[in-house]
Amino acid sequence: MKLSRDHKMISIEDYRQIENISVNLNCEIHGKKLDLYCKKHDIAVCVVCIPLEHKSCSSSDVISIDEASNNAKQSSALLDLEGTISTTINNVKHCIKNREIALTNVDLDKQTIRKTITDTRKNLNEYLDKLERKLLLDLKSKHGNCKSKVVKILNQLRQMETEVEKLREQTIQMKRFASDLQVFLGTRQLNKELYKKIGSLKEEIKDYKNNNMEIEVNHVISSLMNEVKQFGEIRVSEAMVELQLKDAKTDQAQIQIQGLSQNIQTVSLTLKQKFDIKGSEQPISGCIILPDDRIIIADYYGCGKLMEYNNGGKHIRDIPVSNKPFNLAAVDPDFIAVTYGGNQYLEIINTTGKDKRKKVQCTGNCWGISYQDQKLYVLVFKPGIVVMDLNGNTLNTIDIDVSCVLL
Repeated sequence: MKLSRDHKMISIEDYRQIENISVNLNCEIHGKKLDLYCKKHDIAVCVVCIPLEHKSCSSSDVISIDEASNNAKQSSALLDLEGTISTTINNVKHCIKNREIALTNVDLDKQTIRKTITDTRKNLNEYLDKLERKLLLDLKSKHGNCKSKVVKILNQLRQMETEVEKLREQTIQMKRFASDLQVFLGTRQLNKELYKKIGSLKEEIKDYKNNNMEIEVNHVISSLMNEVKQFGEIRVSEAMVELQLKDAKTDQAQIQIQGLSQNIQTVSLTLKQKFDIKGSEQPISGCIILPDDRIIIADYYGCGKLMEYNNGGKHIRDIPVSNKPFNLAAVDPDFIAVTYGGNQYLEIINTTGKDKRKKVQCTGNCWGISYQDQKLYVLVFKPGIVVMDLNGNTLNTIDIDVSCVLL
């Protein structure tokens, strides 16, 4: 057929290999068939493009698309494209390998830091145990010395009491049964003996002083408990990573990858674990995961409890609270801050239950809470976001419409 005499035939199997490759045969601007090629601008054009966009191009610059595409499979442009694709694939693989190594290094850093924390805590415990044993030995020694002094004078007094009781008994018997002469002489002799004992007792106790024991805790340990609010600080340093990538044309290009400087366009979340909350069918108002993987949940709308779970979803216990907890924030591994909504106060609670709780009164209903850099950020109606220290002192107030935030 005249219509198809210049067509080239390919098998259906070969066509299926390229049927998903999208090649536009029409001009994107005018919708006409791309039947011409401008060598000067290296672009395929339609008949409408020539008078509008390529007036200055000579007739030798504009040729038919069939002439331009002749032997396209052996063209340098196709070879360049294949080379660029191959090089880009190698570059991407290189980047992937580099990031996989970086991921492995981050995991190793985590393990190293966890070991450092554990070893530091162990060494600190062992050193404190050693100091405690030494102090207890010193206490035992000094207590023994003080006690021996008291016991010594106490024995002397008891002996004196026995001897004086004996003199009183002798006096009573002498008064009842002795003659006047015997009473006369005995009175003076017993009186002389009594004064002698009193003088001896005065001599023994004149320099006696009470020994009161007390302890002064080393100021470094006191400051450790009062001033050190966290075990340590995890710092993330951002290092420039330069990946040298070869380009198909220039053989020299650089891609710089900076952590945290890239814009993340799409975040895909994957469900890791799911478990049911004990005894609650209402929405949960607050939840945190502590560094040791314990999960603390505030059930303001349900049972009104603060519940502790392990990372496997097993209920461990209910933490006692003074009211219905709304939200919470982790202050350190053992301490959490809890807000009580319309009750207008928050508490700092030791989850181990060893220390007394600290109550902080707010100027209004307190809802959301966060903790960072030794500061609490509390959403209070209506002042806004109140910034306070761990003692409840207000440092700053960020003016914001809390009613909108609460919605």
